Order: sequence, then C-alpha cells, then structure tokens
Amino acid sequence: MELTDTSLVVVLSLLAVGVFALIVAGLPRRGRPVVRAVVRGVQAVLLNVLVVALAGAALNDQYLFYSSWADLFGSRSPSVQVHHGGTTPEVVTAAVRGPGFRGAKTPAVLPALPQPGSRLQTYAVADKHSNSAGQVFVYLPVGYNPRSSRTYPVILGLHGFPGGPGSFLHLNFLSTVDTLTAEHRLAPSIVVVPRIDTPAGLDTECVNGGPGQPQTDTWLARDVPAWTVQHFRVQHARTGWATLGYSYGAWCAASLTMRHPDVFGAAVVMLGYFRPDFTPAYDPLTPASGRGYDLIAMARNNPPPVAMWVLTSREDSLSYPTSSKFLSVARSPLDVTGNVLAHGGHRDAVLTPYVPAAISWLAQTLPGFRA
Repeated sequence: MELTDTSLVVVLSLLAVGVFALIVAGLPRRGRPVVRAVVRGVQAVLLNVLVVALAGAALNDQYLFYSSWADLFGSRSPSVQVHHGGTTPEVVTAAVRGPGFRGAKTPAVLPALPQPGSRLQTYAVADKHSNSAGQVFVYLPVGYNPRSSRTYPVILGLHGFPGGPGSFLHLNFLSTVDTLTAEHRLAPSIVVVPRIDTPAGLDTECVNGGPGQPQTDTWLARDVPAWTVQHFRVQHARTGWATLGYSYGAWCAASLTMRHPDVFGAAVVMLGYFRPDFTPAYDPLTPASGRGYDLIAMARNNPPPVAMWVLTSREDSLSYPTSSKFLSVARSPLDVTGNVLAHGGHRDAVLTPYVPAAISWLAQTLPGFRA
C-alpha cells in the first residue's frame, strides 16, 4: 500500500473508528482492574496515534508533502532517491505506436558544416507547420567525421525561460558529456540545442497553439529530429534519442518524451514541472487541448513506455508540487527515478551538481548511449 493511495486513508479511518468503538463500549469488561486500566490506556494512546496518522495521510493526499514511503522515511536526508513505475527492460523492448524514424534516411553525402572545424555549429531549422524557423545549436563529439558511417545517439538539450540556447551551453551539460565520454562512461553523442521560446521571448511551453500560433511541440518532436537525420550521422531508433532540460526546458523534455515515445526513449527532467505554466501574455490551450499536456493524468491513466530521471526540491515552489504528484502516480510501463532534495530553490546552482549523475543514468538506461 503506497503512501499516496486513497486506501491508506480508508484503512486508518476504519482502524480509528474500531478503536474508538472499543473505548466507548468499555471493552474489555472482564479481568483484573489493573489489566483493564492498562488496556484502556493503550487504546487511548493508539486512538490518538491513529487520528494523527489519519490527519497526516489526508493532508499528504491533498498536498503531496511526500510522494512515497521512501520519501517520507528519508525526509531528514539531504536527498532521497525513489523509484516508481516499470523497469528499464520494459522501456527498451516496448512496441511503441507512431511513425518515429520510419522512412528516415541520412544522405550518403551530408550538407557541409557551416562552421568547418568547430564542434559547435549554428543553424536555422524550418518549422514546416508555421512557416517560420528556429535557431538550433549542434554540439558534435570529438572526432566526428561526416564521411564516416558511424552513427551517434542524440541528446535534445532544452533551456530555461527567460533565456535561450546560450544559457544551456554555458552550464555544465556539454562539459559533463565530454568528461563522461572521455572516461568511456557515455557513448560519443551529438547534442542538439534548439531555441524553444520561438519566436524569441515567447513562453510557448513547447505546446502546439491554434491556427497562426507556434507549433513548438511538432517542431521539436518531428521537424528537428527529421532535420537532424538529414544533416548528421545519427541513430534512427528511440533508444538512441533522449531529451534533457532544466526548469522550463525540463517541462518541455518531459512533455516531448511522454507525448512522443516513438521518437524519444528517455528524459532528464531537472527542476521541471508536469503541467504547462504559461505567462499571462500567452496561453494558447483550450480546456480540451490542455488535457493532452497534463502529464500527471497521463502517468496515472495512460503511461508511455519511457524512462525518466527527475530532480526536484521541497523548497522549489515551481517544481515540487507537480513533480511530487507525478512521482506518486507514475506506473508501469513508465519508468521513473526521482531525486528529491530537502533544500534548494529554483536556480542553476541547485541542479548543476547533479548533472553528472543524470547523464550517467542516461548512459546506463538507453542502449544507444552506452559506451
């Protein structure tokens, strides 16, 4: 019985009512007076314990202070790791509906790199559904040779808001990829970093808007992968594609992976959230379309076969409420590893120490990223 199960509240209620009934009935009525007094004292203490436990369970059921028993019993630790849902083998071997990379072909001769000799390339990638283009950085592994037949896994790196791809590049994601690759703990990988507030400065929350509005979800899940396949030697399987983001980008990573498991096999979600958090200036979703972006409901009712590594902090008022709820409802075949910090707000300094663990987890989880 999980800490967040409604059945826990029911069981505690029944036990409390039962003990209260014993006290009211004056049971037991036989036996030595001293023994009866001790029994009634124990009943009174037990009733108080049950009432307190019931109140705590009811409050936790509403506010999700703790997502599991492990989270509760480790609450005094600097961090607690929890696991919910399925297993890695389930994710890797699952049959997933959707086009994925079906029909994707990398040309024999690739387009020339715009910055020859540099590991960091800059492009403008067309958004076919809104007649626009978005900025995309591509970070190549050491020794990348477009004339070689070797293929590489892809990490889609997603930045925070306000910000842009530059903020992702300046954190320790790319340096960690290089370090783990050099240590043979991660397969050489291509990191694709698109601008997700497109047009620049618009908090799209990576969703598809209505007619005439940005179609960011489709651009990131369909256009950017198809473009990547046509420009680089990359793997054509979901087990070689993952998303990695922080804050706003972490929400996008979770949304893209759960909504498009035919393209992405895993997501690293660092201080993110699990329902869109629009600014007052832009909210393109209707009640009907918004249901498709409710990842908590999806994790509970229709979980996709993907793996997720989630970092959140109890002191992070943006990330923790929905992350805690998400962790509590995730079920198989969704495979979720949660890392709950006792302290730390919503800032880069909180997440950067955990980047090596997150990318190491990715290398151990998806076959395409194993060294």
